[in-house]
Amino acid sequence: MKILFVMRNLLYLRNYGSTLRLLAEQGHEIVLTYESERNLLPPEVAEAAETLVREQPRIRLARAVARSGFWAPLAAQVRVLMDFLRYCDPRLETARRCAARAESFVFPPLRPLARLSEARRRRVLPRIQRLAASIEEALPDAAAIRAQIEQERPDCLLVTPLLDFGPTQVEYVKLARRLGIPSALLVASWDNLTNKGLIQICPDRVVVWNHHQAAEAAELHGVPPERIVVTGAQLFDQWFDREPSRDRGTFCRQVGLDPARPFLLYTCSSIFISRYEAQFLERWLTRLRDDPPPALAGIGVLVRPHPGSSKFAAQVAELLERFPEQTALFPREGGYPVTPAAQDDYYDSLHHSAGLIGINTSAMLEAAILGRRCFTILDPEVAESQGGMLHFAHLLRGGFLKTADSFEQHFAQIAEAVEHPGQSEAERAFVADFLRPNGLERPAAPQLARAIEALGALRPAPAAPAPGTALRRLLYAPLALYFLSVEDLRLRKRWAETSLLKLRITQAAMLLARAEKYLLRRPLRSAGNHLRRAGKRSGKWLERRVLRRLRALPARVTGRTAAKQASADSPHEERVGK
Repeated sequence: MKILFVMRNLLYLRNYGSTLRLLAEQGHEIVLTYESERNLLPPEVAEAAETLVREQPRIRLARAVARSGFWAPLAAQVRVLMDFLRYCDPRLETARRCAARAESFVFPPLRPLARLSEARRRRVLPRIQRLAASIEEALPDAAAIRAQIEQERPDCLLVTPLLDFGPTQVEYVKLARRLGIPSALLVASWDNLTNKGLIQICPDRVVVWNHHQAAEAAELHGVPPERIVVTGAQLFDQWFDREPSRDRGTFCRQVGLDPARPFLLYTCSSIFISRYEAQFLERWLTRLRDDPPPALAGIGVLVRPHPGSSKFAAQVAELLERFPEQTALFPREGGYPVTPAAQDDYYDSLHHSAGLIGINTSAMLEAAILGRRCFTILDPEVAESQGGMLHFAHLLRGGFLKTADSFEQHFAQIAEAVEHPGQSEAERAFVADFLRPNGLERPAAPQLARAIEALGALRPAPAAPAPGTALRRLLYAPLALYFLSVEDLRLRKRWAETSLLKLRITQAAMLLARAEKYLLRRPLRSAGNHLRRAGKRSGKWLERRVLRRLRALPARVTGRTAAKQASADSPHEERVGK
């Protein structure tokens, strides 16, 4: 079986590297396409990708392609608008930061749609959704993407994360449906279905970790339940049976902590989740050092920066200089645990700690696997990073994450865990329910591999264009021209902030310029090209005709001369005979 796997970038090898190895070892060919430039990858991720391809010859890397040209701005804007309007759903009303992020991708004059009254919203939004669906259906195929799919001729298509605010992976799923190729979304992380965009074109399968994500896919994205497959969280398989690479004393001395004292592991969240975490960490450390419970007096603190936030790591390093006693940063530059050495460092940090503290991070899931308790404080300063992120509720299931409303309660909880280490039955049940719902002893990667093989056996019928598609395309062409005219106002994916008056003037000027380009200059240039080509063809025809006549001229002159001579000789002979 040949698999075309479209990733936003190769960072997702952390999530799917083990599954890809299994598929390659079973004889399947995998074309791994990525959207972002490889030279922008962290060095450890680039190293992991090169190692995977070198060790598995059946895996090949290729660049993903994207839609370009006249229809591209309209296609992108319709999709990000639908991503944005999903946050009008009352179930997502607390996700204000996610809504603000989605809003930054939307063309500014369209943003007030989300601020309509409830009554007007109920009337207007269904119409917009129908219009968006009609435009989506009318869009012509992305030629470059279609050419890539037809060249590779895969048996199935995989995409991840699909839910980002960008149109490329939607195009792949849409064309797979058009060509009769089965497709699947692999939900990469625990927050993807709540904190990102909308599944706008449903693939044949949506593969999730657990039954909670299955409910999110069905309720928030409208995925039919029969298309949802639960396999477990394959990216965490490696932590279940791993052993530490060094003893606790060696590890503590290496990172700069006292081996005689326990230490807490503070794991930082991503910049999007908690942009100002350094300020909260400073408050947390100050309170811990100034008035700790007896069990926490002199306890070590190992801070692990978020792997995708190297700039934040530098801020934390500067902060920790003010807390030199029993405080360390490791690894100092951050980094993703995708190489064997980095995985050892991460596992040893978790294994040797007395507990994990954070705001809202997936490191808590990994700590749960190792039997380490997790703690946080519901502080107003980080409220948007917790209650404002819908996936945070998963951590509260069954009392897995210990929460506190004050620093005093928070430190008392940690002190009790330090004095009485161990994992409760409720915490173990969380791991079974959220990470391995099909059985604690059953790794998720083989289940995901079987789900992909089953996908390749599907034979969906190619989806024909709806009746009237060509007419709708003609009707939406002026709208496409308009968005093409204002495309220059975007800064990469987001729109520049500007006043409404300036925006209107700029829109009008750009629209006139694009209209002149597409309605006047291009047709005239095209007509001129046709005339020149016609002139060249006429000139060549005339040239060939003249040459033929010139070449034939000597023979014709000779023939005429002979005829005249014959006619002149014939009467003379008659006269002589008489």
